[in-house]
Amino acid sequence: MKSTTAFRTFIVIAILFISGVTTFGQEDQSELLIGKWTKASQDRSITFTFTADNTYEVEFTGDGEADVLGTYVISGTKLTVTDEGGDYSSGTSGVYEFKVSDSSLTLTKVDDPVDGRSMIAVGTWSKATD
Repeated sequence: MKSTTAFRTFIVIAILFISGVTTFGQEDQSELLIGKWTKASQDRSITFTFTADNTYEVEFTGDGEADVLGTYVISGTKLTVTDEGGDYSSGTSGVYEFKVSDSSLTLTKVDDPVDGRSMIAVGTWSKATD
């Protein structure tokens, strides 16, 4: 009986240790997403800005105004964006897998019915320096 209890205790400790080791040093990706990101697409520069209040704006550089405004929700490494205003707003949601590392943001389409948005969003974005 004692060996069974000791074995169970060992298993629980091992699971906790492995769990702690695999998450040690990992940063919350949602915090790293906040800020301004840039990308060149079809001979124009685009900025995608995420704020701490879960809103975003997309601007095609050169026209001086936001072209898409919306809200976003993060669940793990999934980013759901919902356009809510602007000249190029679709009024619908799209889901992307995202990864932030160093000064880059990578977006991969999971499910987005708006081809124009996914064509622009997918790929690697660079952290803006301004």
